[in-house]
Amino acid sequence: MSKKILIIVGVILVIAIIGVAITFNKNSKEEDNTFVLGMDDSFPPMGYRNENNELVGFDIDLAQEVCNKLGMKLEVQTISWAAKEQELDSGNIDCIWNGFGYTEERNEAMTLSNPYVKDKSMFVVKGSSSYTNQDELKGKKIGVQSGSVQEKRLNESEYGKELDEVIGYTDYLTALMDLETGNIDAVYMSQISGNYIIQNQDKDFKTFDAIGIGEESKGMVIAFKKGNTALKDKVENALNELKAEGKLKELSEKWLGADLTA
Repeated sequence: MSKKILIIVGVILVIAIIGVAITFNKNSKEEDNTFVLGMDDSFPPMGYRNENNELVGFDIDLAQEVCNKLGMKLEVQTISWAAKEQELDSGNIDCIWNGFGYTEERNEAMTLSNPYVKDKSMFVVKGSSSYTNQDELKGKKIGVQSGSVQEKRLNESEYGKELDEVIGYTDYLTALMDLETGNIDAVYMSQISGNYIIQNQDKDFKTFDAIGIGEESKGMVIAFKKGNTALKDKVENALNELKAEGKLKELSEKWLGADLTA
């Protein structure tokens, strides 16, 4: 057998082995009834690492309650937020569940649950700054999380065109650090996450509402692979039961400081 043929056969064998490994891993998760949740581990209070490096947050607690009802084992997998859709499409995760805001574009690309938490967007600026509204930020540098609904709104809106620059960050904690050092003028972010960070980290920031910048989110939703309505329906049924039992409200008050359930 020629060297060229041996190389081709070797490549085919490697591809086959990888395919078997992926299939085995997928089947193993199905057999042990594991529910794999994909999340960004720096989005408090929805999902983040505490001082002991443990993954905690509202969405994690809520997902655990859902899994308890479904008789499934919860597995939390950290992912790059910028690559979340690819992680879902590839089957590496069963859902994106981490402060995921509804948009029409996302609804077309994925199977989304009904909103379970209400959220809005806001601007965060340094407490010592003179800014009091979004119009005063025109011509300034604004930080957002890469892949977020806030980034999309600024990049597609007339308001965004009047900014000096929209800068994408891996996470909002990094964006807020840049705000503290004066590298940017404001951060445009989730109200839930922004308020939590400011209140719990004793930061010298102030905030004001974002008004009329694109279509405001209908709330936070859970994203499943397009067409996976069976799993979506199971999770939604469990969420409805938790809401009727008052557990959803209890977790919202614990993590978000108020009943923000949708």
